[in-house]
Amino acid sequence: MSAAGVTVSEEAKAVYEALRADKKHRYVVYTLTDKHVIEAETTGGRSATFADFLEKLRQSYTDQCRWIVYDYSTTGEDGTTMDTKVFINWCPKQANIRQRMIYTSSLDALRKQLVGISTQVEVSSVEEADDAIKAALSR
Repeated sequence: MSAAGVTVSEEAKAVYEALRADKKHRYVVYTLTDKHVIEAETTGGRSATFADFLEKLRQSYTDQCRWIVYDYSTTGEDGTTMDTKVFINWCPKQANIRQRMIYTSSLDALRKQLVGISTQVEVSSVEEADDAIKAALSR
């Protein structure tokens, strides 16, 4: 299946706006339904830490592909906090090959709907997530 025919639900867009504009969530996990609709599956509260997020990945998605938007906070040299929206294409090696292909080919359907994301990473394990995101943010 290609990205053709994949749609993003209005609810999925609204949940992203709640993260981006309203700062209601730290992260949003998106899934692709059997009906080829991208939905927001779960969110992490604003108080969730990056360690909490990694634990959620470890517990729930070790063999399932997902897309995630994480609102990553960094502190600059002058002490100011900057939030950067990071798009994570989560494709663990344990996921079946068909699912990995479907998620990869459908990625743009979601990305085109999410305004204001400049950083994107592909991650296949919890262990590489932290390093991959920090490396992407330092570019």
